[in-house]
Amino acid sequence: MKKLVGIVGTNARHSYNRQLLTFMQRHFQDQAEIEILELTDVPLFNESTDGSDSPVIQNFNQKITAADGVIIATPEHNHSLPSALKSILEWLSFKLHPLDGKPVMIVGASYSVQGSSRAQLHLRQVLDAPGVNASVMPGSEFLLGRAQAAFDEQGNLKVSGTVDFLDSCFAKFLKFVDVIGELNVPDAISYQPGTYAVHATGHNGEIPMSVTLSKDRIENIQIDTSTETAGISDVAFERIPKAIIDGQTLAVDAISGASMTSHGVIDGVATAVKEAGANPDDLKKRRGGTTAAQPEAPVQTLDTDVVIVGAGGAGLTAAAKVLQSGQRALVLEKFPSVGGNTVRAGGPMNAADPDWQNQFAAIPGEKHTLKALAELDPQTIDPEYRADFETLRGQINDYLNQTTGQPGYLFDSKLLHRIQTYLGGKRTDLNGHKIYGQYDLVKELTDHALDSVKWLESIGVQFDQSQVTMPVGAIWRRGHKPMGDLGFAYIKALQPYVESHGGTIMTETAVQRLTTADGRITGLIAEGPAHQRIEVTAKAVILASGGFAANVKMLQKYNTYWTAIDDDIQTTNSPAMTGDGIELGTRVGADLVGMGFSQMMPVSDPDTGELFTGLQVPPQNYVMVNQQGKRFVNEYGSRDELTQAAIDNGSLFYLIADDEIKKTAYNTSQEKIDQQVAAGTLFRANTLADLAKQIKVDPAVLTATIKAYNSYVDAGEDPEFHKNAFDLKVQVAPFYATPRKPATHHTMGGLKIDTGAHVLNAGGQVINGLYAAGEVAGGIHAGNRLGGNSLADIFTFGRIAAASAVADECAVETE
Repeated sequence: MKKLVGIVGTNARHSYNRQLLTFMQRHFQDQAEIEILELTDVPLFNESTDGSDSPVIQNFNQKITAADGVIIATPEHNHSLPSALKSILEWLSFKLHPLDGKPVMIVGASYSVQGSSRAQLHLRQVLDAPGVNASVMPGSEFLLGRAQAAFDEQGNLKVSGTVDFLDSCFAKFLKFVDVIGELNVPDAISYQPGTYAVHATGHNGEIPMSVTLSKDRIENIQIDTSTETAGISDVAFERIPKAIIDGQTLAVDAISGASMTSHGVIDGVATAVKEAGANPDDLKKRRGGTTAAQPEAPVQTLDTDVVIVGAGGAGLTAAAKVLQSGQRALVLEKFPSVGGNTVRAGGPMNAADPDWQNQFAAIPGEKHTLKALAELDPQTIDPEYRADFETLRGQINDYLNQTTGQPGYLFDSKLLHRIQTYLGGKRTDLNGHKIYGQYDLVKELTDHALDSVKWLESIGVQFDQSQVTMPVGAIWRRGHKPMGDLGFAYIKALQPYVESHGGTIMTETAVQRLTTADGRITGLIAEGPAHQRIEVTAKAVILASGGFAANVKMLQKYNTYWTAIDDDIQTTNSPAMTGDGIELGTRVGADLVGMGFSQMMPVSDPDTGELFTGLQVPPQNYVMVNQQGKRFVNEYGSRDELTQAAIDNGSLFYLIADDEIKKTAYNTSQEKIDQQVAAGTLFRANTLADLAKQIKVDPAVLTATIKAYNSYVDAGEDPEFHKNAFDLKVQVAPFYATPRKPATHHTMGGLKIDTGAHVLNAGGQVINGLYAAGEVAGGIHAGNRLGGNSLADIFTFGRIAAASAVADECAVETE
């Protein structure tokens, strides 16, 4: 007798789909044993909090694996599947794959005449999707309409014709189970020996691979990662090939935070296997290891001076600073790799350094910007900043007078950085609430950002002294650009420094809660990579876990600034940025500030949200055109100004550049450019007219737009959109168009802190033993963060948090 599993597709207390499965269990008891599984305790799917080994998910996994087939009874919710059913299917296709090749019968009951037809169609699409790969019985769907009147008091179907049709469907399913069982018996695998050149889809596009096969084994996998952004997918490139070779299987788990790259490598090897004459589907059915729950690991207890949550730039900076103070530091990171959002950053960090900046000439438009700033009415400046503004006006006027009649040098000062940070973050939300950066926090940032640059240099970060750069939305040229691998350049120095100076970094370790005693934080509880409980006792906890730009539901919950945030919006962030640290803090009484304000990155990849595709050049160089080929905004504007303008123009737009502007790109290489042109994600042409045709705009309009823009560069003034800084014209072929769309980028709100990075409660009192640094904290950037200020923030407040923690909590033992 066949053993089947029936899944009730809802967690509702009363369900006609449960009643239908119960009827089938009784009615077909002589033909099959049907065990009914409920969704009641299934957690909402969350990639960041892996529940694959939890008892409820393992129960589903083991029952389905052991069964001959599965029956899923789905209700219909808004013409689609209920969220509970979606969650279990996501859990069973994330790291566990019991439905792969498993025969599935779809049934459903609904109040409407059509039954659950639309939900069944959606369910069929989900079950057919890669990662699920169920074998769904074609046709013979059982749709029970008007379910509220379909059963008698004993729970039996009333209409004999309905029962007859169900009998027919079930009989076909039993035959289908036999057929699929025969198909699932894998053939012996034999390869045509050789080394096969294939491609994988990486974080930044197609990457070359070579796969070496002997007659019966995958022997070697080599991946050329030279075009990938260092630090983002490194773990996937290391682990996925090893898992494939060790298990001689393609049924390997994707790496959290690098799922696209993981599947790209798997697909690349599958291509090689196919070219070698074998069927990759057979390898996908091979399991390299058991999917059963592992024995419970013993509780691990650790003791340290300072424990830091998050191994991005802020967390590693805090750890390094703690170690420099002679204390012990433990860093916990929930993802498999370190770096957080820092490895995804463009690289330049803001810090006013006049001695360095004054060596560079001013570019057209910068004097105009300073003059306009000095002419602001002081009464429009909030009282806390007014004295600084008056002093700054004097600095600017002295500079303008000194350089009258000449181009002048690049001016900057800590006060200019401070006032621009204040003005750049000043916003009013949809409810009329005005917000701007907390003065003492902004002062702390702008006064000590240069100290952070010097400190980073002392631990091994090298900066390019040959240019002062400016990322999108930074307003002013004060960016210190690291040499080498963009944001990863910081992590490449910080991680080895921490590890070589006695610090401990534990990855795949998710913090679940903070522990308290006698009104202070005493440590935390975490879950390790083997799902073991980890108890950490510490004198201080520093939260450095980032913001929540990758958590759409949280964004939507707190949003008070954007008119709408779409469910399917992309993000530039690491998938780890889900607001965990904010949740940890609020559970122990932390106050929040500015949570309604999130920032979009206007110049993101339309399909992935990434920053490192196309040509990313300083905004004084590129030209933004809409889908009609016209400029629509001041390219030098703040990020939310650019974002709203893009939204108002249909979201999709293009960055236009030429061959000289291409040379100023800080995110690419010629090889990568050629690959993206070939892939159709970047457009290139020898004339503007041909470029216009590629991006489907009127050639005459685009040509006229660029002609007018070039004249503004010559004049140093933009009468259309008042762009206030220019450098290069668009005039040297070939010409480029990079497609862009806004994506979530930064969350300005977070835990309320003071200038010592102490976390505060709703009464403004310090929560003893708890500190926060970086995007997890709010109050600095207010309604909009200037480009380049986030890196200045994490390195400055990471150092401050560590210094405060050591001084407050470790000083007694040190003395």
